[in-house]
Amino acid sequence: MKIPVVRGLLVMAAASIAVFSSLQTGTWYGLIAAAVFILAALLRLRSDDKRVFLLATGELLVIAVAGPSFFGGVIVQCAVIGAVLFDGEGMPYTRDSILFCLFSTAALGGAFILYLSNQVLIPFLALTAGVAGATAIFVTLQELRERRMYSGGHT
Repeated sequence: MKIPVVRGLLVMAAASIAVFSSLQTGTWYGLIAAAVFILAALLRLRSDDKRVFLLATGELLVIAVAGPSFFGGVIVQCAVIGAVLFDGEGMPYTRDSILFCLFSTAALGGAFILYLSNQVLIPFLALTAGVAGATAIFVTLQELRERRMYSGGHT
């Protein structure tokens, strides 16, 4: 199957869940978020620019859907992750398939923790702090690697 077809299917899956969620609750902001997400997917930009727009509008779509339907929001989150990671090379030929599985599992795990907890704020803050810490460690290691590479050392 071709990559634009799969990305289109993921975009349409996320948008259709948003439309059904909005029709079920009678709210209109999910419809607007779905329309903006589809427009971002249709933009003719470079791959990196398209990823940024898909991610930004996709997260707005997740927030709009997760309000009325928590499990719908989790499914939309996984579809947005897939749409963002499906680049021009495609998942089977890159490490994006591993990242898709990792990010989808993390989203499902985080959603499961938030769903089962009595307090939403404390686990959310703990998950946010964990992600921020992991990001800081990853960025620091990447910067050290680049400094070593450009200063004449070996990696």
